[in-house]
Amino acid sequence: MTNIPIAFILLEDARLPDEEALIQSIRVRHPDLRCSRSTVAPSDSAARPMLIGIGDHVMTIFLIPEPVPFDQRLWERASSLWPEAFHAAGRHRAHLVVAAMDPAKSNAETKALGFAERTPLTTAFLGAVLAAMPGVVAVIWGGKVGRSPEMWLEQSSRAFEAYPDQPFGLWMDIVPFRSGETVGAYTLGLSAFAGREIEFEVDGLDERTVTGRVAQLSAFLIAADPDTSFKNGEVFKPDSEIDHRVAVLHRKSRFNLGPVISFSSLDDRAGRNKTYPIIPPSIAANHPLLIMLAKVGHFDPAHPRNKIGLKPDHYLSEVRLESFDEGLTQALSRMIATDAYAEADISARSALARGDTATAKSVLQPWADEVGQLQGAVMLALMLRDLHMFAPAPHRSP
Repeated sequence: MTNIPIAFILLEDARLPDEEALIQSIRVRHPDLRCSRSTVAPSDSAARPMLIGIGDHVMTIFLIPEPVPFDQRLWERASSLWPEAFHAAGRHRAHLVVAAMDPAKSNAETKALGFAERTPLTTAFLGAVLAAMPGVVAVIWGGKVGRSPEMWLEQSSRAFEAYPDQPFGLWMDIVPFRSGETVGAYTLGLSAFAGREIEFEVDGLDERTVTGRVAQLSAFLIAADPDTSFKNGEVFKPDSEIDHRVAVLHRKSRFNLGPVISFSSLDDRAGRNKTYPIIPPSIAANHPLLIMLAKVGHFDPAHPRNKIGLKPDHYLSEVRLESFDEGLTQALSRMIATDAYAEADISARSALARGDTATAKSVLQPWADEVGQLQGAVMLALMLRDLHMFAPAPHRSP
C-alpha cells in the first residue's frame, strides 16, 4: 500500500489557484485547521509548486499544463454516477497534482502520516482548492476514481468525519457485475486503505442491495484495522436481506485486482455450483502411479476427496486448461521418479501376484498419502484462485 494519496484536479486552462483565496477557502470550510502561506515565493513558472501549510503538515500543488492521459475504463466507471463524465474529461487542458508532503527531516516533532491519516487532510484541502478556483471540470483520486467537482465540493466537507460518515465515495469505486443470475460487485481503490479490494458475490440480491452492502463493508474496512476485520474462513449467518450463509475468503481476484476479501454464498442457493474431478479420468486411467494405487484401493477418482465445486459462470468454458492437467501429470510423475518408488512398485506387484493385497497396500501407503496431499493442495489453490482449472471469464456488467 502507498503512503501518499495523490489527486489530480482537471482544469479548463493551466493555472494555479490564487493563494489568498485558497487560504480563505480552507479557513471557511475547516475553521479548526491552521493554514499558512506558501514557503516558496510566487512564481509564474509551472515547474515550481505551490506549498500550503496545514497544521503541522504541508500540502503541495503542482501544475502540469497538459491533459491527464485518457483512461476509458476510469471514465466509464465515473459515468455510472456522473453521466457527464466523458464530456468533462474531454474539456480539460491541464491539471493540478495535489498531495501531502512528508515532514522535513529537521522537524523531528512532526509525525509522518500514513495513508489513512493523509486521506482526510488531502480530501479537505482538495475541497478548498475547488471552492477557491473556477474552471475545474473533474477530480481523479489515486489514479482510479473520477468524480465531479460538485460531488467533491459537497462531500469533502465531511473529510474528518468518523465511520460511517466519512466520504469514502470520493476515494473508491464500486463496480457491479453479473455471473449467471447473480449480481455482484467489486471495489477499486479500497486496497489503498485495507490492503485488499472487496469481491462480493452473494446469490439472490438486486444491484441496489449489493452496492449498498459493499458500501457498508468498505466504509468499515477504511476505518478498521485490516488485521482485526473480516477473518479468512469466517461465516456470516442469514440476516434480513440474505437468507443463507455467506463465507469470507482472502484470495486472489477473479478480475485481476490482486488480493481481495471475497464474500460469497456458502450455500448453493441458486444452484450455480457444479462438481468437477480434480484429477480427471484421462489421467486417472493412464498414469502408472494412479493405476497402481487404484489396484490396491488407495485411489478412487470418484471419491469426494477428488471433487471440487466450482461455478461454471466464472469461466469462459468448461474445457480444462492443458497447463492445469499437465501440472498434475508432472507432479504425479515426480512422485515415482525415485529409487524408493521403484523398489516399492516391485514389492507391491509381487504381493499382488501372490494375492496379498494388504501388503501391497501397505507398501504403497506413502505415495497414497502424497497423492492425497496433492489433491488437498490443488483444491485449496483452486478455491483461493492461485490455480485455474478453466479459463476465467472477464467482468460482465449487470
